Amino acid sequence: MNKLKKSMTWIAPILIVIIGIVILFNENYQEVTEAPSEGWSREIQLGSTPNASEPSLSTTEDGDYSVSFITNDGAKQLIFDPTFEIVSDENFDIKVDKFTEIYLNGDVFLYSDYYAMYNGNTGEKITDIQDFYPLKDQVFYRQDNRIYQLHTDTMESEEIINVENEKTEVLIQQTEDQTHIATNNIDQSGNHLTFYKVKDGSVSEMGTTDFTINAIEEIKDIQFALNGSEYALLVQTFQKQSMAGKIQNYYYYDESNFNEALELGRVEFMDPASSMELKEISDVEMNYTPQGGELLFKAFGSTKSMFQESAQFNVYEAKLTEGTAPDVRRLSNTPKSSLEPAWLTKDTVIWVDRASDGENNILASSSRPEIIDKAATMTMPVFLQALGKTMGMFSTGLFAIVVSMIWFIWPLLFLCVVMFTNSKAMDNDRPWVFYAGAFIYLGAATIFNDFMFGTNGMASAPDYLVFPGSSYIYLIGFAILSFAILQAGTSIRKWSPAVELSYFIAIHVICITMFFGPYLL
Repeated sequence: MNKLKKSMTWIAPILIVIIGIVILFNENYQEVTEAPSEGWSREIQLGSTPNASEPSLSTTEDGDYSVSFITNDGAKQLIFDPTFEIVSDENFDIKVDKFTEIYLNGDVFLYSDYYAMYNGNTGEKITDIQDFYPLKDQVFYRQDNRIYQLHTDTMESEEIINVENEKTEVLIQQTEDQTHIATNNIDQSGNHLTFYKVKDGSVSEMGTTDFTINAIEEIKDIQFALNGSEYALLVQTFQKQSMAGKIQNYYYYDESNFNEALELGRVEFMDPASSMELKEISDVEMNYTPQGGELLFKAFGSTKSMFQESAQFNVYEAKLTEGTAPDVRRLSNTPKSSLEPAWLTKDTVIWVDRASDGENNILASSSRPEIIDKAATMTMPVFLQALGKTMGMFSTGLFAIVVSMIWFIWPLLFLCVVMFTNSKAMDNDRPWVFYAGAFIYLGAATIFNDFMFGTNGMASAPDYLVFPGSSYIYLIGFAILSFAILQAGTSIRKWSPAVELSYFIAIHVICITMFFGPYLL
């Protein structure tokens, strides 16, 4: 027993450090593995690609999922069952660069570079192109002012639209059972949109609409969706010049039909994980139902998955109803920049996470219970992510020792004064020296507690550390713990008051550093 008490003087500080690290790791693991939203799974990795373009997605005749993407050596097609277990893995040898896009559906494999479209199975050049539009089960391309549809069963092209000029913007969208095209011509009077429906190789004009924007703004992106004779339009603009010197984005939305004038109204997309507005919305996919518009997009929003950084690009879904604020839900929560989200099914989304080493991850998440359970298991990347965040917070938390100098400098000065004015008290190991020094230390910690427990510094601390009066409760509580450890050691080992005071302060500072230090910076 005496041996254990004697060992407590060095075992106790080690135990405090270990307990602090374990608690911190557990908190970080919970934050790193936090689900994007209620009823939605964490990410599952499907593959990796050096390319940042959207993977080619389709569903096989057996109901499995085809996910095709660029690799360093060509292209890869992975077939997954509904639980994301790999059914087949096939590689294709083609020349790739940063402009390469692919279309892979069944036995049909097409790809494009900056200048042309090729048959991926034979390597044969099909035609020169200016733009390539690979959809889920259809392929369109542009040559000068003409838009063509490539019939993948015969590899024959058919001209479907002749646009006004080379500057005409062409937007093509495919929903589950419909394909629509929108052309946008811009002149001094504004933007002029024409909508078309493509069905069985024939094209019919649905209607037109016009709109203008503020003179100080410039259009960044246009998204549309049709449902019968009704349509929804989302326009993203940016301010050319800002007083703050930063690019300011604005978003305008309206639902209308072709017999009514379009009245775009400004909308804001609020971050569901914070009280802030989502920034830099892009990579938008849009659908329109009788209930309103549905958006899938990436945006810069709040996340707790990183060390020191509190925001990152993640994937979001928004439901818009005319006259009401968008209902936004987060669908990914990763520490890396997410981009190119796409719906694989109504309840499953796939996107690309950009990596610093150039090998981007292709990820998926879903609302299906079996996927939620599968994604909840611990993986080595998640463990390393939580461990890295813990070690980073622990290392910066050591700054608390520097901050605590404003506390323990006063008892040290007190010892110096006693040593020169009443040396007998030191020589005779008077207990009052320790108690007076401890009182001075705790008094200084109470007076200067804002240096350690300031509002800004503790903004990210968990609730059990931050509540009314928490700083005083923990100061006193850790003081009692430090005194108990000191008493256990000194009951069988005689120390001078100066050593006792130094040990008491050291244990107290270790406690503060381990539990509050990680949230100080």
